[in-house]
Amino acid sequence: MKNLSIVLVLLVFILTNTEAQNSEVTSTVNITVTDMQNVPSEGDKLYFVSQTTNEIFTCVTGEGGKCVIELANGQIFNIKIKTFDQAQNYTSVEIANTDYHMNLELTIKYELPKTYTLNDVKFAMGSSNLVASSFASLNELAELMLLKKELKIELAGHTDNVGNDQSNLQLSQARANSVKNYLVKKGVPSSQLIAKGYGETSPIASNDTPEGKQKNRRTEVHILE
Repeated sequence: MKNLSIVLVLLVFILTNTEAQNSEVTSTVNITVTDMQNVPSEGDKLYFVSQTTNEIFTCVTGEGGKCVIELANGQIFNIKIKTFDQAQNYTSVEIANTDYHMNLELTIKYELPKTYTLNDVKFAMGSSNLVASSFASLNELAELMLLKKELKIELAGHTDNVGNDQSNLQLSQARANSVKNYLVKKGVPSSQLIAKGYGETSPIASNDTPEGKQKNRRTEVHILE
């Protein structure tokens, strides 16, 4: 996702010299997630995927943007962070192959893009009825909104220029409403969501080609706060 940026800082290992109690030695990773202005970020779901076993370990940041996870020594873990409709790959971290427990500090800095297109959200032709292929993406968005309880977004509906302006405006509003209603049914508080239709007024491509029209028929997420 090009609009997302990350800075990963692995601070000094603090060795505890704890004796191994079993065959797999683990270390404690103390994680802090912030935005690019160093403001702690709560409700971020992190995935650590072992390159050795493909096992996935998760944690969700709480107060102060912090969470704690136990990871096996001697392994490399790919780090992902849940975003609007997927878990996005960011970087990896290697836990040193020691025979004792360690405490590690990990700082992740990232920001969600202010505008994001839900590419997999589609509607029946000329209708505000969501097609079934949209549900997986919207379920991911609902999960994010339930985690990040302070996040408020606008669901922006857009059309191409086929038809008259007023009809397109009404259709885009109906489609934005459909997305909002779906998320509310999934448990997202309506206070976190605003639905707004823009009709054909904000194209991102030429309407002179089928490909351009397809790009203009879209649903966007705009972060409000």
